[in-house]
Parts: sequence; C-alpha cells; structure tokens
Amino acid sequence: MLLMATLVFCGCDRGMDPTKSRQAFVGDYTFVSTGNIDLYMGAVMVFTVPMDKEGEFSISLAEKSNAVWIVAEGDSLLASVSGNELFMEPTKEETTMAGVEMKMSFTYGKATLENNRLSWTSDVDITATYQSVSIAGKGQVDFVATKK
Repeated sequence: MLLMATLVFCGCDRGMDPTKSRQAFVGDYTFVSTGNIDLYMGAVMVFTVPMDKEGEFSISLAEKSNAVWIVAEGDSLLASVSGNELFMEPTKEETTMAGVEMKMSFTYGKATLENNRLSWTSDVDITATYQSVSIAGKGQVDFVATKK
C-alpha cells in the first residue's frame, strides 16, 4: 500500500525528447525501502513502525508522450517523466483495518534515475483512531529501486 502511494508520480517535460527520457524508466524493478514512522498518543511517542521492505514493480509506456504506467502489487498508476526525474503529487488514503480507521498522506521528493537505479524519499503522516483513542504518526521512508 505504501509503495503504491509512493509511485503516483506527475511532472512535466523540460525540453528533452519525452520518448527517449521515458523509455529509460521502462522495465522491471526490485526495490528496498528503509525508514520509520514514529507514532504518538498526544505528545508521548508510543512506538515506532519500521518501514523496511523489499518488493518489485514494473514501469511501462503510457499513451501520453511524457507518461509511464507503474504497476505494483496489482495496482496501476500513471506517472510523468521529465528527463531523468519523476515528480510525485502528494496523495492521501483512508482505510479501516480491524476497526482501526487510518488516514495516511504521502509527500514525495523527486525520484531520480541514475545508472538503472531509481531513488526517492517519501514523507508520511498517519492518524489512526480506534474507538476513542487517537494516534498520530510521522516519518520518512527512502526508496531505492534497481532495474533488473
């Protein structure tokens, strides 16, 4: 779920041939994410959730001249390419698991492709409510993906 949110990208072309620049992103990737989300009840940190994960995704050409499709864990997302960078719009997601209502927002730094490695940082904010108890969290997750 976090990966999919971090892969919703948009941007604009800055004078480079969009077909060539986006073609460099096309392929299958493995990724590693590292980071933590600290969860607070009021002003007291109650625990830290590690965001260390490994996985896979793929990128393919989309219909627009500066766009690609990113596919991970059964979800597809449209992304835009500018040179060797992808830019992601902030995203929000709401979900309920086991009676816990969660609201998550993701803010992304630019994703840069260098030598078949795509890397970016995501800032994550979470609020969770179970019955009358609320917990808020903040953290940063770094992603490094390598083209197979």
